[in-house]
Amino acid sequence: MRPFSAFSLLLSVGVAMGLASSAAWADESGIVDGCQRDIAYLPDFLIANDTGAADNRRFRGEAVISAAHDKALREAASAKSADECGGIIQTYLRAWRGGHLEIVPADWSPAREAVGTSGDGAVTAGPPKARIEWLSDRAALLVFPTFFATAAESIAKLMADNRDRLERTPNWIIDVRDNEGGDDNTYASITSAVIGDPIFIAGVEFLSTPFNIEGTAGICDLYAPGDKSCVVAIEPLVAAMRAAKPGTYVPHPTLGATAKRIEPDDTDRKRPQRVAVLVDSGCGSSCEQFLLALRQAWNVKLFGRRTRGALDYSNLRPHKLPSGKRMVLYATSRSKRLPYLPVDAVGILPDVLLPPPVDDAARRAEVETVHALLEHR
Repeated sequence: MRPFSAFSLLLSVGVAMGLASSAAWADESGIVDGCQRDIAYLPDFLIANDTGAADNRRFRGEAVISAAHDKALREAASAKSADECGGIIQTYLRAWRGGHLEIVPADWSPAREAVGTSGDGAVTAGPPKARIEWLSDRAALLVFPTFFATAAESIAKLMADNRDRLERTPNWIIDVRDNEGGDDNTYASITSAVIGDPIFIAGVEFLSTPFNIEGTAGICDLYAPGDKSCVVAIEPLVAAMRAAKPGTYVPHPTLGATAKRIEPDDTDRKRPQRVAVLVDSGCGSSCEQFLLALRQAWNVKLFGRRTRGALDYSNLRPHKLPSGKRMVLYATSRSKRLPYLPVDAVGILPDVLLPPPVDDAARRAEVETVHALLEHR
């Protein structure tokens, strides 16, 4: 095994450039050069700034990471487009960890991702919207395809508009299969409707580096432009990061303890007797945080398959790579659950395992199976 160093990275680039020499004359747009520069830049940047990089390299093995790096450089030597290069780099990043480490185009924005765009830049419908389906007088199906911040208002309205009937419905099925997460605040109206007892939420701590401070200071402009509440919430964190020694961790000002006790709100509301949550490997990030909160309620069971495992290192920030063609989204925080309760290693396991559905009919059959269990049929 060999450590990453500026010298070894330059040496690797030199080898790869030698492999590409025969095709270099065709690289008039700089695709190969830019791709290799971005790959060469990433290891040292990640180790210095990404909160999971050092742990990931230790757990997966330095030899594995190094081999993936060299392979990416070789493949980049024949890259024909920016998209092809992005795919090569994304595969390389998967050697570090499976989630919360992404390559995106230089013009990426959260708003475009939430809405969705086609290959030619046209706006698409985006993810399906949350909905409620009444399965019987005693059972409701609540489907939440995303927890993107843009969905928060519609989810809160859905829960408020249907509150009376939901309170008369003792059995709920909450479907978060293929929910890729988003923002923890988005699901607040759901957990409030389900959880009637105190729960504990683990804190997070942020790595203080110049790039991480810069990314955190600009996060409101990126994710919530014009939202003054975002600025008020983020300013204490930025101040704490600026005051810290570079390379050290700063507890989140509002979640400073290892685990914070959260009292239920709206104590007068009537909550469901039984809640079955459908989960699968498509549930990641804030979707997994939702499950960590929800499963603390005595009336909740998880059904399905293990989740993605993309939660321990989070609060992604964008950083433009040397080519100027793309950015890396990397993690600036780590959970204080670590090392005692990791999620990334295996995801969150269901209480009841269901086999993977082979088609849409089998996927719907999972709902019917859980519905029958809830109503003792």
